[in-house]
Amino acid sequence: MRSIAGIFGRSPFKLLEQHMEKVKDVLDEVPPLIDALYEADFDLVKEISEKILKLEHEADKLKNDIRGQIPNSLFMPVDRRDFLNLLSAQDDIADAVEDLSIVLRLKNLNVPEAIRSDLMELANHVMDIGEMANKIVQELDNLMEVSFGGPEADSVMSMVSELSTMEWKADKLQFKLAKEIFQMEESLSKGDFFVLLELGRKLGGLADKSEKVGKILRMFITG
Repeated sequence: MRSIAGIFGRSPFKLLEQHMEKVKDVLDEVPPLIDALYEADFDLVKEISEKILKLEHEADKLKNDIRGQIPNSLFMPVDRRDFLNLLSAQDDIADAVEDLSIVLRLKNLNVPEAIRSDLMELANHVMDIGEMANKIVQELDNLMEVSFGGPEADSVMSMVSELSTMEWKADKLQFKLAKEIFQMEESLSKGDFFVLLELGRKLGGLADKSEKVGKILRMFITG
């Protein structure tokens, strides 16, 4: 029996994998952005933010190029709408990083020492979630080779479940951070209070966007 890849020729999922690699380029700028914030190097915060905007634009352009390469008549092993939904979900990750970088340019934010550890824990965990989402997407071509079944599909489904658990933990970390920020409200300026809360929300939103990638990919496997 011929595999799906043999029937359809070059896998359309290579395009999704390429786009996700571009999204990962955007995501990889989060750690240096947070580091620059902690060092109060606001010129560097601006520089990294500008780089993020440029990379996000490149990811968005690639998304639009891919959409143009997937005509309505193309026969694929998954629904065209699901394919495009996954593409959009991937792009939403890059958008979320862009939103995060913009928040950090609203004002020169001095992060209180008391919350630095928990903020960094959340940021690092969100990065792990993004890495997992990327790892899952990079399995798409292999999944197509085995017609979205067998041990390969089981392995990916396990990763998707792990991704969901990781996002749940991110919610817990975000809530903990928000409580700490509210406890410090009287000692913070209104501007710092607002930006710190938004920083936590944006990191939580980035985790949500990464988890959505896994949810859509699950539909590819379960049908």
